[in-house]
Amino acid sequence: MTTDIWIVTCVLLATIIAFVLDRFRLDVVAFISLMVLLLTGILTPTEATAGFSNSLVLMIAGLFVVGGAILESGVADLAGRWLGRLGGTSTIRLTVIVMLASALLSAFLSSTGTVAVMLPVVLSLCRRAKVSPSKLLIPLAFAASLGGMLTLIGTPPNMVVNQVLRDAGLDTFHFFSFAPAGILMLTLGIVFMCTIGTRLLPAQRTGSGNASQDQGFVSRPELIHSYGVDGQIREIRIPHGSTFAGRTLRDLRLRTVFHVNVIAVSTTGARGTVVRKCDPDTLLQPGDTLLIKSSNEEAIANLISEGKIELIASTAALPKEVYLAELIIPPRSEFVGRTVRDVDFFRIYGAMVLALQHRNKPVGTRTSDTPLVPGDTLLIAANASALKRLRKSRSNVLLVSEQEEQRESPLTPAARWVVVILVGMLIAMSAGIVANVTAVLAAATLMVIAGAFRGSNAYQSINWESIVMIASVMPLATALEKTGTLDLVVGEIVESPGLTSPSSLLLLLFAVTSLLSQAISNTATGVLIAPLALQLAERLGISPYPLLMGVALAASTAFSTPVASPINALVAGAGNYRFGDFLKVGVLLQLLILFATLAIVPLLFPFSP
Repeated sequence: MTTDIWIVTCVLLATIIAFVLDRFRLDVVAFISLMVLLLTGILTPTEATAGFSNSLVLMIAGLFVVGGAILESGVADLAGRWLGRLGGTSTIRLTVIVMLASALLSAFLSSTGTVAVMLPVVLSLCRRAKVSPSKLLIPLAFAASLGGMLTLIGTPPNMVVNQVLRDAGLDTFHFFSFAPAGILMLTLGIVFMCTIGTRLLPAQRTGSGNASQDQGFVSRPELIHSYGVDGQIREIRIPHGSTFAGRTLRDLRLRTVFHVNVIAVSTTGARGTVVRKCDPDTLLQPGDTLLIKSSNEEAIANLISEGKIELIASTAALPKEVYLAELIIPPRSEFVGRTVRDVDFFRIYGAMVLALQHRNKPVGTRTSDTPLVPGDTLLIAANASALKRLRKSRSNVLLVSEQEEQRESPLTPAARWVVVILVGMLIAMSAGIVANVTAVLAAATLMVIAGAFRGSNAYQSINWESIVMIASVMPLATALEKTGTLDLVVGEIVESPGLTSPSSLLLLLFAVTSLLSQAISNTATGVLIAPLALQLAERLGISPYPLLMGVALAASTAFSTPVASPINALVAGAGNYRFGDFLKVGVLLQLLILFATLAIVPLLFPFSP
């Protein structure tokens, strides 16, 4: 092999290993790989930067904006709750409804956005039907993946294989070309989960103080008890002569000095008791009453002694203006690896962290100093405006339960326009009125003009890590082809005994794609495998469509591990799942999808050119 082939092979293997280890950001890994190929002269500057101007990358960015508008306007939340009302109390019926709703949303939204919308709805359904969340959350995640098989925009790998066809000058897939196979796979997935799957899923687990067993829209006592903070909320008063009077909460540094969290500050006047805005600049006055949270009796004693304050009640109730809610840290959150103290939820959201569950176990006295990991759940106290900010921060924190009395209509004034624009985009794409990228970018622009976003939220809705990762990986596929590495691999496969039949190739491509998707991004997998499928089809003189369809379907089968996809990681904590729960259910479903693909894809897309 030539030096260039060795360099490209080493870069490819190093990139895959780094993706699998998941210790570094995907975009950083992909960009470093791109720079290596550029600096070694494998790629020219034009070839190296081609991914950033590729229509596929622009379309995916536009779809992030469209999906963000659907979430921001409340349309997705309303759809999820409306479908959730049909569930009833039967586990089987709930499974069917949850999977259908998840798949339907995922056909037009990202799978992560779908699960973010559906997770609190499903947990609420579980609570009302007295069904363990562990019976429904894996079906929710799997259905979100299966829903990506339904449409061209359901998942990025579908668009990747379409782009490969376009670049080769071939007819592309239509918007609903994926639907026949996708509907079959979804049907098989639902039947499997309602029969074999539900028996393999764990029964209710009551891990230590795990609130996920009773999430949704819940009462204050339920949330307080589930996190084990009963008796830790106290009421104190600032009397005349207190050393705390006339000072702000920032000056007092109650959290760092006394290990006490201030939940609320109230003042009694001529108009009665008023709960004031609680932030670092809140000025304490004589007569003010503070609700504090602490499990340290010695800290409370020191606070009372040094501040010359009065303990009114050792167990206090929260005022009605203060709400309790529960958050989950999603996989790609900016807060992962940072402590509660570092994040400072109080400064960012105006929310006070009362308790933390790490890997489904409550964290004791070191709540503020424990690094956050995906799946961690936090109990917070916040006012109505803070809850609104938290609802809009799905990329960093996911609000999965709140008090029932805080529930509100999610629709914004722009919601009607969002629906109209979405329908128009789907019609334009399915009818081929304009190019797909044109329809998506036009819809994204109209969403912004219609007021679906405020300020820079449209930019924030784009997952820039994914965009940079895709744009950086695409030139790697170019390098594989340019250096002859791809031809070398194709030649080895073609010359291997038993791999010359089209069905064998479809089996091989599905298996490799599905296996890689368990460890690295399904989009990156699609970018690397789709050109290989096209080259194999050209070498053997068969149609590329069944092979590329097989690659697209396989890329949506990340079922077997909790780290196979962000949505698996998201439900793993909420459902208190173990690694083996995904393995024993996911492997069987992957095999079922594999056999179905081998049977149905050649019928829908014949191998003969």
